[in-house]
Amino acid sequence: MIKDELDAIIKKSDIDAGILICYGNQTIFEYQAEKIFPSAGLVGLGIAAFIENEWKKDAAILDEKLLVADLSRVHGDGVISRLRQHSWSMYDLIYLMLALGDNAASNLLIERFDIYDIDDWLQENYPGMRLGREMMRYSAIGQDNEITATAACQILKHFMNDESKFGKLVHSALKTNTMSFHLATYDDASFPIYTKASLLPHLQHEITAFKTEKGPFEIVVLTQYSDKKSQDNLFIQEVGKTIFSKITVPKNN
Repeated sequence: MIKDELDAIIKKSDIDAGILICYGNQTIFEYQAEKIFPSAGLVGLGIAAFIENEWKKDAAILDEKLLVADLSRVHGDGVISRLRQHSWSMYDLIYLMLALGDNAASNLLIERFDIYDIDDWLQENYPGMRLGREMMRYSAIGQDNEITATAACQILKHFMNDESKFGKLVHSALKTNTMSFHLATYDDASFPIYTKASLLPHLQHEITAFKTEKGPFEIVVLTQYSDKKSQDNLFIQEVGKTIFSKITVPKNN
């Protein structure tokens, strides 16, 4: 049983984790799925979901150009802060936020729509996910960006079921994500697997999903540790190997 094997991995590991595995409308496995973790770049999925809600009111916003000011060029992941281009379409910014975890792209989108409006919308639609600050910046009131495995799985399921133009943008970004992954261990590169990771000095989160005839299959692993990042990597790898050894990935139609 996959539950017994995953329980054994968790028991032997000295890592704080939140795990949720869903298939269609079924929950295959969960562990601390409601525990709150700092979200790091996974909050980008929430930002994208908020923008999609605005896009439904005005589809033209994806073509809107946003200017990159000097203050927007924050450090960390991404390419915008290192390039000389001074304006980007909202479409491109969403793609860079999801595919590269581009911090400048995330902040430009947050500033365009207002952090408080996005956070309020997330709390109402995806409880467990919060946008408390911009990337690489502190909140004046000490609020962090937060996520639970449940919220991550819900928003991932939404996008996996989303065949709109906006949904296809998200699919493209998650399918070509350039981060290094430990969770997805399926070797057939021709089969589309959608992934995103978030890395900070004290945490590592990974999500993976693929589509089946019975609905999407989502895997969320959130982890937080003190000083042994290598153990965290091995934990996620072991979880991924266990999951993918127990499932038959369907052929891509």
